[in-house]
Amino acid sequence: MSETLEDITSIGLNGAPPLDGANGLVDKHFLRRGYGVEFEMEADWVRFHLPRTARRVADIGCGSGTLFSAIGTDRVLGVDFCARGLRRTRQRFPSVPLVCTNAVRLPLADARLDAVTVQHVVEHITAYEQACREWLRVLRPGGVLLVLTPNASFRDPTVYADDTHVHLFDADDLYGVLASAGFTVVDLRTIGLPWFRRYHGIPSVWRLRRFVTRRAQWLSAWPQWRWKGQTLCCTARRPVN
Repeated sequence: MSETLEDITSIGLNGAPPLDGANGLVDKHFLRRGYGVEFEMEADWVRFHLPRTARRVADIGCGSGTLFSAIGTDRVLGVDFCARGLRRTRQRFPSVPLVCTNAVRLPLADARLDAVTVQHVVEHITAYEQACREWLRVLRPGGVLLVLTPNASFRDPTVYADDTHVHLFDADDLYGVLASAGFTVVDLRTIGLPWFRRYHGIPSVWRLRRFVTRRAQWLSAWPQWRWKGQTLCCTARRPVN
């Protein structure tokens, strides 16, 4: 297939029913996602690691488009499996191409994209190994994959408790899956607080929380913080050869 990003606008949206299980996800993953200091921290990480030269970027599991501003509305393609939710996204971002499809089967030609972002999606995919191979396929040689997912080694698992999660990754697990798919892992670390709910009752702790999350990338360079955050972040590339 050889569609441009503009050519595939709204594939699967016009008259398409939501895919199985999608109705229950609309409120949770479309309306509540994209708020709070933790989301701001992750959006900053995406801005920092997404190449400025990337002109075609697919946001897999885009939801209501909360990452579109961080990526750039002039270069993003939104992909999600929930047609009902994407109709809301279309209202918010009428000019952004949207595709309703499964993350493991994208209607794009080989080597079509410069970058792919996957924020809190891979942990919901049963066939995550197949999905990673599909993301490799649509990336051009040298293209970048940015993955954000809950850190399975985080000390407070209630932070990311979700009955729609099918697989939680630790650093070694995520590295192995991406390497097996054919990616070269460029950077792998966690960002975020090394602790969470047990401190919420302390007066004004939100000030410390915001202070820390705004410096998440800087703190993640410290060896004592690198693997303790709640979000596992990975930058990987499709090899050139």
